[in-house]
Parts: sequence; C-alpha cells; structure tokens
Amino acid sequence: MTTLKPAWYSRNGNNILSDFINLLHPPYTLWHLSYVLIGIAISPIINVDRSVAVIVAFFFGLGIGAHALDETMGNPLRTRVSKNLLYAVGFTSLGIAILIGLYYTLTVSFLILPFVIAESFFAVAYNLEMFKRKFHTDLVFALSWGAIPFLTAYFVNALSISPAAVLMACGIGILTYVQRTLSTQARLFRRKMKPVSSLNLENGESIPVTSQELISPVERSLKALTIMIFVISLALILSRI
Repeated sequence: MTTLKPAWYSRNGNNILSDFINLLHPPYTLWHLSYVLIGIAISPIINVDRSVAVIVAFFFGLGIGAHALDETMGNPLRTRVSKNLLYAVGFTSLGIAILIGLYYTLTVSFLILPFVIAESFFAVAYNLEMFKRKFHTDLVFALSWGAIPFLTAYFVNALSISPAAVLMACGIGILTYVQRTLSTQARLFRRKMKPVSSLNLENGESIPVTSQELISPVERSLKALTIMIFVISLALILSRI
C-alpha cells in the first residue's frame, strides 16, 4: 500500500527548498492572504502603502512564522528542518510582522495596536499549543486565520469598522471554520490512520477502496475553495482599480 503524503500540497523533493515550500503551506497561505485582499478591497478608502504593508505583514506572520512554529509540534509535514531553525525562522518572521504593525501603530493610529497584539498572541499560543491547548481551538483558528486578517486589512485603510465589515468578518470566520473542518479530516487519513484497502458493508460485502479515494472529496473541496476565495479577492480588488 502506498503511504500518503502528509498533505495534498506537499512536495516530494529531498532538499531544503522543498522543505521550506512545504512549511509555507502554499494553498492555505494564499487562502488567508485572500482574506487580507478582501479587507482591502471593501474598505471605503484604499491606501496603497498600508495595503502592501498589511499583505507583507501577514505573509511573514502567518504564512511563514506561524507555519514554522506549527512544524515544531511533532513535525506534521515531515520536514528535515531542525527545531532550532524552525524556532528561528518562526519568531524572526513573526517579529518582522510585529515591527510592521508597530510602525503603522505609531505613524497612523494607535487603534492598530489591538490587532497586532491579538494576532501575535494567537500566532504563538495556537501554533505552539500553549496553555494546555486552550487556544488551539476551532474558534481561535477562525479568528486568527480568518476574521482578524480581514478586519486588520480593512481597518488600516478605513481607520474604522463598519457594520458591513463586521458581518463580512463573521462570514469569513465561518468559512475559515469550514476549512479547518475539512483539513482536519484530510490530515486524519494522511497522518494518523493506517492505509485502507477495502470497506466492509453491512451485508457482508467488501468493496476495494484506497485512503486516497476516501479523502478525495474532502481535498477536492479544499482545492476548489482555495481557488474560489482567491478569485473572489482578485475580482474585488480589480473592481476598485
């Protein structure tokens, strides 16, 4: 039986470049940066330098930093990167994101600071499973990987939060919860269950099936949703140009 890759987007290369690409979780990083783009796009005012800065900050903070810290917890992606290097990459990337946030806190509005504090805390507490995993929950994931990135991008441009933005943040949080639900199911088969070769029906009949076939509907949904949310974010950005 073929052993499944740790994730559907994992590269098989036996080199450090493949490991770092895998650490980035490219589809999910793109997914969550799309929320940032949506926040920028629906803001009544778009400030280009702040918009670029918030995209860069979340790329470093979540795309690189949070994912690197997550890999220290049991090596789920089976990379060959040492734990010390993962910590160095994780906290350095997160530090860059925090510095960007603090710069705009000091130069634009102190009300940006709560977003910086909340996202920094969740990036560490969630991914390092601190405080007896009290913050490693579906709710925290929906907030820190969905609602907060969207609201931060909206706020740094508008410098206010509208009722429509709050409603959109709720929708994005729900969609992020859906992502976590689907990816948790896929990870269960890929990382924790032994390979499957057949299923036994109630009538005693056995039908051949592979683990890949069992998780295929889930992962096709994840792929489609990744493309969908990115296309929507691009469409919204183009509508403002």
